Amino acid sequence: MTRALVIELGGERRCLSSAVLGGGLHTATYWLNVQVDHGYARLDPGVHLAEEARARGLDPDAVIGMLTAADISAAQTHSHGVARAHTTVGVSQPLAAAGRLPRRVAPVGTINVLVVVDAPLCDAALVAALQTATEAKAQALADAGVRAVNHDGHATGTATDSICIAASPGSIEQFAGPVTPVGAAIATTVHDAILAGALAHRQHRERQVPGR
Repeated sequence: MTRALVIELGGERRCLSSAVLGGGLHTATYWLNVQVDHGYARLDPGVHLAEEARARGLDPDAVIGMLTAADISAAQTHSHGVARAHTTVGVSQPLAAAGRLPRRVAPVGTINVLVVVDAPLCDAALVAALQTATEAKAQALADAGVRAVNHDGHATGTATDSICIAASPGSIEQFAGPVTPVGAAIATTVHDAILAGALAHRQHRERQVPGR
């Protein structure tokens, strides 16, 4: 059983995510974020995450599972209004989504994001919430001065980022864009968590440089 961050979602949640385990539109009660080596090469990450869930006494069918090479001990948790963000931030290979500079990018460095929202979002609002959170992530990386390795500008993420919106049961809330109360809470908490994580990651790397 490897190192992992386990977050209880506060009961059953309606989730929309890009997670390896439990991805898509799913119902879950736990978030499992497993730390792996930078040379991780398993070709069955979903099976691996299910094994890690069972090893912790969790039902894989009730888990949103992600992998990261980032240090989970440096995880960030920030809250604002109805939203709470849990993040692990690894930006050793930051990318611009539409970057075109010819450079081979190693498949390491991952930003994993869980946003727990105490609001009953309909399906469309879940999609809007995920979009809002992703935009806030990109803004935070720009504010942290994280430059892309494949573009002459700021990074928008990495090649292996994963995200999950975990909302309350029900489907009352119709909107979650950044100008709505729900979306504004999501944007603020994700931005603050990613910014703090990116700055901490930079400080850690600078401490590792000889002579500093």
